[in-house]
Amino acid sequence: MTHRMLARYQRLLTWLTLPVILSRLFGANACRELPIPTLRLLRMALKTTLTRRRVETASHYYEHLTMISAFLGMPEDTEGVVVECGCFKGGSTVNLSLGCDLAGRELHVYDSFEGLPNPTEDDVAHTLLGRPLIHTYEAGMYAGALKEVRSNVARHGRIDVCSFHRGFFSESMADFDTSCVLAFIDVDLRSSLEDCVRAIWPHLADGGSIFIHEAEHLEMVDFFYDQDWWRAELGVDAPGLIGGGTGLGLSPQDGLWGSGLAFTVKNPLVNEYAAVAG
Repeated sequence: MTHRMLARYQRLLTWLTLPVILSRLFGANACRELPIPTLRLLRMALKTTLTRRRVETASHYYEHLTMISAFLGMPEDTEGVVVECGCFKGGSTVNLSLGCDLAGRELHVYDSFEGLPNPTEDDVAHTLLGRPLIHTYEAGMYAGALKEVRSNVARHGRIDVCSFHRGFFSESMADFDTSCVLAFIDVDLRSSLEDCVRAIWPHLADGGSIFIHEAEHLEMVDFFYDQDWWRAELGVDAPGLIGGGTGLGLSPQDGLWGSGLAFTVKNPLVNEYAAVAG
């Protein structure tokens, strides 16, 4: 099979997966006290599939819909905003804003709007689990100007639900004190991940989620199992990471099902899970 044929086959498989992604969205909506009308939900989902053609983005709309499903299914009486840390050109921001509009939640976007800071020695290169690849980083990568991001969201998303916070996370999130139900942290560097989690975790609702977009990166996955860090910084046990290593199985990648997306849940709500006799 040629490279072109393989690419077409993978695109076909990706499209055939859409009903599975939508079933998650509809399932979350069914849990709401006041479900969103099906037509509005479908219209939002369709818009997310078009964003990638309009705005440069480092993540896939299946990943965005998965996160929308997560906060859409949170109880409506649970207070909290949705937080995005690292937005690049605003593609993910566009789609998350569409979901927040339906869910009746605000979207708070944190970014330097100047690209990555200078990586620490430990963050210059990351090892990808399961693949013979090394990702390297340098200051200024993945930059998107605030004006550009705002313009993209205004044209294609719902800017009225968005608040933008400029600066490196060590400064812009230092006084973060907002209740939240979900955070999407796509920051590439472990040092930045630590800054974001340190600020967000104490204010994350029980049953709320933190998603990252570096599911294959050994250094980022290890963070969610680093007992010393979690106990010293937040006074809790490390929560682990669902999807660490390959990512959630959302689309075909190199003969496997995966993605860049992985997540953890804070104090999962017991009543969300069914007991199964062993």
